[in-house]
Amino acid sequence: MKYDMLIKGGQVYDSTQGLAGDERDVGVREGRVVAVERDIDRSESRRVVEASGFLVTPGLIDLHVHVYEGVGVYGVNADSYCLDRGVTTAVDTGSAGALTFPGFRRYVIDSVTTRIFALLHIADHGILGRNGELLDLRHADVENAVSVVNANRDTIVGMKIRLGKKQVGDHATEALRLALEAAEATALPLMIHISDLAMPVEELLAVLRPGDILTHCFEEQTRSVLDEKGEVSRAMLDALDRGVLLDVGHGMGSFSLEVAEKALREGLKPHTVSSDVHALNIDGPVFDQVTTLAKFLSLGMPVSEVIERSTIACVRSLNLPRDIGHLRAGAHADIALLSLESGNFRYSDSMGRTWDAEQNLSAAAVIKGGKMVVDHRR
Repeated sequence: MKYDMLIKGGQVYDSTQGLAGDERDVGVREGRVVAVERDIDRSESRRVVEASGFLVTPGLIDLHVHVYEGVGVYGVNADSYCLDRGVTTAVDTGSAGALTFPGFRRYVIDSVTTRIFALLHIADHGILGRNGELLDLRHADVENAVSVVNANRDTIVGMKIRLGKKQVGDHATEALRLALEAAEATALPLMIHISDLAMPVEELLAVLRPGDILTHCFEEQTRSVLDEKGEVSRAMLDALDRGVLLDVGHGMGSFSLEVAEKALREGLKPHTVSSDVHALNIDGPVFDQVTTLAKFLSLGMPVSEVIERSTIACVRSLNLPRDIGHLRAGAHADIALLSLESGNFRYSDSMGRTWDAEQNLSAAAVIKGGKMVVDHRR
């Protein structure tokens, strides 16, 4: 047989091939995509997956999750809340620091089916609770962080710091300096949590480098992307022109419908859409990554752009392996079949505001490495 699996008749979305809902068949062999073509003969494949009526996308990538299950208050099971919901690759953003990363690698990264990458927190214990990991800067051990990164280059793809007032107190400037020092020493990007920012946003933006990522970009406490007039700020636009990136990181308290609508109305779109899924928001308002993507559909972002911001854009933002996030020949056969449902749906932001929409996304089936690992179509 030419193919081990043939995904037949779906609406394929892959911006790297200019496909935006085009009907194509996807042929898989030995865990890799080998063909994306019109009307491949069924008889050439050992197994045919009927995808008519579904969106066929690269396995989704969630750039902001917390999956250190059993450690701290945030961790959830990666396979239950990522893989089962269409996410084949997830990036844990700072759940582990230098002291706790070995356990994270052994018991999560090396144990779950979801492909996990990590941003190492500059705080040596990572994120254990809601508040305070850098109220004492003795926890920011740059030398140890650099050592752990260098020993785990295959999985650690960046550094992380939370610069909220509850997390750093009066130490924001020095904490940021230490995080940037570690990021510079390892030649990795730094992701910064900016919700309830503990320093002037202009001071933060002035020291960021191309490729550094602002997560929770549509948060309400500081409204970091907006100026005092409620318009997209000049300082933010200048930072984006220098190559600073915006990530959604919806989360429990970091996505404002009002801020998002104002920013989108002025043409400011996030580079990546992520959920910040964790134990405190899996029952709402986040639920999962596909629900987060559906919210951006409801705000007017086209399906093709939403999918791109949860696939290849994530690869580019963190320099992830080049064989994920797309469906070109040679890519890992990580594929999601998504259902775009019509009806009446109600969404909520992190502030409790609700709005209605006519479409919703859900994961119908998930293929990982050429194997069907989730099938909700039955």
